[in-house]
Amino acid sequence: MSHVSARIALAGEYLAASYLMRFCDSVIIAPEGHKSDLILDHQGQLYKVQVKTTNSIYKKRDNDYYRWDFRSNADNKRKNKMLRYGSGQVDIFCLVALPIDKVFFLSFDKVENSIAKTINSLNEINSEESLINSLLEINKIPNLEPIDATTESDI
Repeated sequence: MSHVSARIALAGEYLAASYLMRFCDSVIIAPEGHKSDLILDHQGQLYKVQVKTTNSIYKKRDNDYYRWDFRSNADNKRKNKMLRYGSGQVDIFCLVALPIDKVFFLSFDKVENSIAKTINSLNEINSEESLINSLLEINKIPNLEPIDATTESDI
């Protein structure tokens, strides 16, 4: 991965972690080489979060899109192809459109090989709602408490 690509990926991970910390108990950046980027602790449950970040727009049929690929960067040298994430490696995908600081979430079962969203459709996605829906799809624990509900005496 080039230096610029690594910076884009890391910026996306930090943006995702910042967003998740607003609602969840803790977020840990996973060690390098791990299949997930973040480990999320929410109400005593651990979730593996894979962050996919895009920093550029592509045009298709006169529309501007952001696009994310859901295959692992683990390279299969003999077949020269990318491999899809396996069940159990990732619980939630966090998609980040870095130029507009947009994050949204999908459970592992809701993704295919790639997703493309127009800028208008991204603006309609509620990030918190997508996180709640992902948690619901996984194990029925969607109760999010925003950080502003926490007082200094709670810290």
